[in-house]
Order: sequence, then structure tokens, then C-alpha cells
Amino acid sequence: YLTLLLFSTLKLDPLVHRMDIATTFLRAGRYDEALASISRVVEVDPHFAMAHVTLGWAHLMKGMPDQGIAALQKAVSLSPDSTMYLAQLGQAYAMVGQRERAVELLRRLEELSRQRYVSPYHMAYVHTGLGQHDRAMDWLERAYEERAGGVFGVKGSFLFTSLRGHPRFQALLGKMNLA
Repeated sequence: YLTLLLFSTLKLDPLVHRMDIATTFLRAGRYDEALASISRVVEVDPHFAMAHVTLGWAHLMKGMPDQGIAALQKAVSLSPDSTMYLAQLGQAYAMVGQRERAVELLRRLEELSRQRYVSPYHMAYVHTGLGQHDRAMDWLERAYEERAGGVFGVKGSFLFTSLRGHPRFQALLGKMNLA
């Protein structure tokens, strides 16, 4: 049904960005379809950093860590000032067992935060990957208090799946009227 709905939407509105389709498949756990869809986006626009991020997560969720990390690294190289991409790369490093690299990126984000704004939501990515759930929740709660971008999507984010059973995560969803 999801496939029919997505492609019907694309026929009705050809301006619907294929990123939306790929992301929907990714969030639905349909990794093969997400990978096929996002691969087409990358072919058309190889300099679109967000497409490489999505490609990276599709590979990671399919159990292809080398390809996933490479795609996330590409996104960072295309958009080196993006703390979101740095943080997601840090989360991915942690998830694939490259803990030292994850901690290194976390330190880099902390240093950047002394020079400019770094969303607490982004900091939560790395702590989640490192399995530091209470620390990740500290950052997510701060993101909520600051109304930081991205926090509105926390419930559906596959990047915070490991936090879903955490009592503080459930309480946060309640505060946001998302429970």
C-alpha cells in the first residue's frame, strides 16, 4: 500500500521530491526500496549532501556499514559546516564499532558549540549511537526546551529507535503531545 501511495503521489504531483519517497521508505523499514529510490536521487544530483546522508542510512540499515559510512563521509565533505551531518556520522561510527571516531566527532561538535550554535538535537545523535542513553536524553530534553529544529520529528526518527523504551523518552513524547 505504501508503494502505491507514494508513487500515486508522485504521479499527481511530479514536483514531490524523490528524497521524500526515499525517506518514507527508510522510516518504514523498507530498506531495499529506500536504497533504490535514494540511489536515483544521488545519480541525478551527486552534490546533494542530504541525499548522501539518506543513502548512508539506507546502507547502514541494510547491514552494509562500509557503504553507509562512505556515504555519510561524502555528505560531510559536501557540507563540512553541517553539524547535523557530522553528528549523524558520529552516530554511525559508534553503531559500527568505531567508537574512537565517534568520540572524536563528539569532541569536535563540543568545540564547535563554543564558537557557534550546535543544536542539542544533533548532540543527541552521537550519544545515542554510543549507547549513552541518559546523556542522549539530556540533549533531547534540552532540544525540546530550546524548540530546536528536528525535535518535532523525534517520535518517528529511526535514529532514536534505541531510546523508544526509555522512560524519559516516553515522558518527552508526552510533553510534546506525541505519546
